Amino acid sequence: MTDFAPESPLVVGVLLFEGVELLDFAGPAEVFIVAGEGRLFRVVTLSAGPERTLRTMGGVQITADHGLADAPPLDVLVLPGGDMDNVDAAAIGWVTEAAAKAQITMSVCMGALLAARAGLLEDVDATTHHWGLERLQKHAPRARVVTGKRFVDAGRIVTTAGVTAGIDGALHVVARLCGADAAQWTASEWMEHPQG
Repeated sequence: MTDFAPESPLVVGVLLFEGVELLDFAGPAEVFIVAGEGRLFRVVTLSAGPERTLRTMGGVQITADHGLADAPPLDVLVLPGGDMDNVDAAAIGWVTEAAAKAQITMSVCMGALLAARAGLLEDVDATTHHWGLERLQKHAPRARVVTGKRFVDAGRIVTTAGVTAGIDGALHVVARLCGADAAQWTASEWMEHPQG
């Protein structure tokens, strides 16, 4: 089924914060959780704030696996959007450090603005939800903002457009790290998600 299977599951850390957009993190998390029939990745959730239990933008209560201080080393870091004013400067500093060690950092929707605040988008191609394209250019003036694409792969940084595009971006990351067969199985057999 897969072109490449790591010796142990790759660790995906999903940043959570009060007011996070539910599908921004749940869609990509589901992709990574089921890829390779659940054998390729281990997904952990990370609270950006002092409380591990928080509410999403729509009011769903969730509890993160870890705080930032006890986060495990990450192979992939996922930055969702939502009420990003709840991600403070200390958490942004952590994002900068974690991204430097991860193989790939992926933003979903307006999460690209978190990547911009962390200094990850300078001199790279990047995208976000169409409502945020001008804000993204303002916050990352040296980024080459791309329109009309579901995701943009700039090497160590992958950015995605609005909400459901995070699923496409995550499938792309699975294909990059573990092969096209793993991504195809996840999309077609498990999620019934069309791939463009």
